[in-house]
Amino acid sequence: MFITIVSLILLIVVLFAVGYFYGSRHFVVHEQTIEFDQLPDAFDGYRICQFSDFHAFSFHCGHEEDVQKVVDLINAQHCDLIVFTGDIVTIQANELNGFMEQLSQLSAPDGVISIMGNHDYAMYQRKFSKAQRRADIKDLYRRQRDMGWTLLLNENTTIRRGDDSIVVIGVENDGTPPHFPRFADMKKAMNGVDSSSFQVMLSHDPTHWRRTILPETNIHLTLSGHTHAGQFKVFGWSPVKMVYNEWSGLYDNVKTTPDGQSLTQYLNISEGVGCVPVPFRIGAWPEICVLTLRSKKSNNR
Repeated sequence: MFITIVSLILLIVVLFAVGYFYGSRHFVVHEQTIEFDQLPDAFDGYRICQFSDFHAFSFHCGHEEDVQKVVDLINAQHCDLIVFTGDIVTIQANELNGFMEQLSQLSAPDGVISIMGNHDYAMYQRKFSKAQRRADIKDLYRRQRDMGWTLLLNENTTIRRGDDSIVVIGVENDGTPPHFPRFADMKKAMNGVDSSSFQVMLSHDPTHWRRTILPETNIHLTLSGHTHAGQFKVFGWSPVKMVYNEWSGLYDNVKTTPDGQSLTQYLNISEGVGCVPVPFRIGAWPEICVLTLRSKKSNNR
């Protein structure tokens, strides 16, 4: 029994050491090609780089130099658009101190578009009053815009290539209360969006996809984060699987629209680059997602 206990303790120590010193900074790039019937021809081959769950606090624990590694890795993908799908901080906005210059270096022809995640509302800083929380949220808005990012707060923006275009829609966090706030306003976010347009949704919490996006919209591609794949994944299994139906990678759902057309809607969940509560990852390595959009009709000609 004693030997068994000692062996178990040693295994835990080794796993933690590997997860802290190697796993939390073993940045990987996952590439995915997704085909759509409705993608405009001019966007055939369009590349989106998605990163999520930066959690700046986790880079202040002896991992400060890794921020530049993340930025350089993203820029090295030479994508058309960079999107950040929430949780740039863990507790409060000042975690970005010392990192804003590096994050400002992110560059793509169509810029950097970001949204808010549950941690970005200062809800885990128990010492804050309501006024302090509101001020911290506004500070986080300002910091992202100062970095040159386009922060979408239940808003949308159009990206054009000649006469063709796609719409990127960004909602505020929409989770499951009381632990995760629900601030998304779909009607506001999709104001002015043509129903026939190709639509990309940025929504931090992937449960929003099945709860609202699938039944209420024809959005073609949703990009989320939030789960971190539990920061522990072995042979494709993670304990977070017991909590979330969709928790890592690419998912699809086929439905028939009211006009009788078949529509495939996709969800991609990034496992994130940061960590909570401590820098530790095993198997669920910190990742950058590169999504290449392809037009079925263009490639079938």
